[in-house]
Amino acid sequence: MSTVRIERRLAAILALDVAGYSQLMGGDELGTLNALKAHRRDRIDPAIARHNGRIVTIAGDGLMVEFASVVDAVAAAVAIQQGMLAFNVAIAEDRRIVLRIGINVGDIIIDGGDIFGDGVNVAARLEALCEPGGVCISRSANEQVRDRLPLPFTDRGEQSVKNIARAIGVFGLSAREIAAMPENALPLPVTPARRVRLWRSPSLPLRLGFVAVLLVAAAGTGWWIGMPTPAPQAAPAPRPVAPVVQDRRGSIIVLPFDPTTASAARLARDVAERLSSERGWPVTAPAVAARYQGKTQDPRVIGREQNVHFTLSGGARDQDGRLHVSATLRETQEGRDVWSQQFEAGSDPGALVAAIAAEVSQAMIDAEAARARRERPANLDATDYYFAALETALTPLTRANLAGRIALLNQAVALDPANTPALALDARLRALLVLNEWSADRAGDLAFAARAADRLLEAAPRDIYQLRTKAYVLRAQGNLDQAIALHRRVLEINPAVADSHREIGVILQAQNRHAEALASFRTARRFAEADFILDTQTASALLANGLFAEAIQLARAALAESPGGGLDTPWLTLIAAYAALGETDPKSADIARAELARYFATPQPIRTLAELRKDGGLAALPNLAEGLRRAGLPDE
Repeated sequence: MSTVRIERRLAAILALDVAGYSQLMGGDELGTLNALKAHRRDRIDPAIARHNGRIVTIAGDGLMVEFASVVDAVAAAVAIQQGMLAFNVAIAEDRRIVLRIGINVGDIIIDGGDIFGDGVNVAARLEALCEPGGVCISRSANEQVRDRLPLPFTDRGEQSVKNIARAIGVFGLSAREIAAMPENALPLPVTPARRVRLWRSPSLPLRLGFVAVLLVAAAGTGWWIGMPTPAPQAAPAPRPVAPVVQDRRGSIIVLPFDPTTASAARLARDVAERLSSERGWPVTAPAVAARYQGKTQDPRVIGREQNVHFTLSGGARDQDGRLHVSATLRETQEGRDVWSQQFEAGSDPGALVAAIAAEVSQAMIDAEAARARRERPANLDATDYYFAALETALTPLTRANLAGRIALLNQAVALDPANTPALALDARLRALLVLNEWSADRAGDLAFAARAADRLLEAAPRDIYQLRTKAYVLRAQGNLDQAIALHRRVLEINPAVADSHREIGVILQAQNRHAEALASFRTARRFAEADFILDTQTASALLANGLFAEAIQLARAALAESPGGGLDTPWLTLIAAYAALGETDPKSADIARAELARYFATPQPIRTLAELRKDGGLAALPNLAEGLRRAGLPDE
């Protein structure tokens, strides 16, 4: 006898139906059906897609939709109701299509493409309790969104409903409250992205900017990789919230962190949610992971019990007002450690969660790529090749590494021509070859990148990732104004995309529009984790605008954050800024000369003003060459 494995996961479920549907159909059956189709096409389905939802069930006047994030589910519900309420203003009351929406978060059972379980049933009951035009959510959903979305949900108490043994905590948002909200009250959905280990970058600021966006955007991975290119549509296609059942690459369980404090439990839950909802990995539900509290954490046993490839365990303790965290990733086949790291966080727990999720994602990519080569070297698939192109070993920025990554992506696309992420990353890397003047066939690489970017953008004209891919290609072609225009279109869709703000700043700096460039870099810093590339870019813009003390602060931060202990761009910026202050402060002049001596003691590429002038981006940066001359950089 064989045992059929039941697949479960944690999800947010949105249940939607039409209030008074039978009465509407009785009055005008054909008109009601046509109106409902139009609403789905123009308002309902696009809102679901924008917030990464997956329509699971369509039944007459109702939909059941699955989201990886309850924040996305609630934001989608409010967006749908806002669109419906605005449309209905001009419609006779007896012909209006008015929706009720219920949302719950909990464990679900997956059977093929359908979902079942208590989490689904509760969402349906909440929808039945909802007033027309409003949104009802469960207490568990409210706990997760109350501090993240500015919505005035009202506690409507515990309510008993049919076929649910326990009372449900209900929170409601009325149609009146939704109608009173401004259209932009909620943050726009953010395209999932992932930070990888940082590359050593060339000095040219224009190239440095491209590396920055490539690091964050192109290496983002999850279980949308290898998926077919979406059909043309008015809104981005939803990212699948989970892999197919048979494919467990990247599957992980985040075990309870020790000790069992509220902060440790919250951290483990947040990391699990980030890996699932934003990184796209298949993550075992936290409720299931909680069963291992105080029990064996042998990864081999857990791997067999939960059908996962990895376990993440850790510890968290508060000390001196800061949270100290240790985390360890283990693969479950042999039970060995594949990654371990210590973290320290101050007042921003979100940055800590993002950092852990990013490092864990990279470690899983490396481990899955190695496993594929070890177990099936003669039978790699498109996903294996895509993972191989993202391995840490290939991230240092060299001509050889870029060529190696492109070759692997070519293999992925050859096996799966509809592999959208591989094609997009290939286009970006070819653009980077051109920007670094490493391309052996500049025209051919640009033509390939342009064709790929156009194909991807045609399939998804409002997809943020593809808009940015096209913008990078345009910049490599020298079409800077068109590149800025596309990044501004991205920001119209989502003003919080840090890399588009950053990229606009890089282009403006190349156009000698330094005040505007600095404003763009500062905006990018509001939405991004600090890293050496953004600190370097902002420092150079501060130098160009004569803000020398601030430039020194960020240049030092960039040097501290950079791989290998230093880059020429932030170091030269630091020296020039000190030299500029040295006109009135002898101590600063001494520091500039001392820093230049330290710079000369390392194998840096720019050692004379003549060499600096060969680098067009650095040579054009105001205050840099003059500051370096004052510090003692020789002319020849």
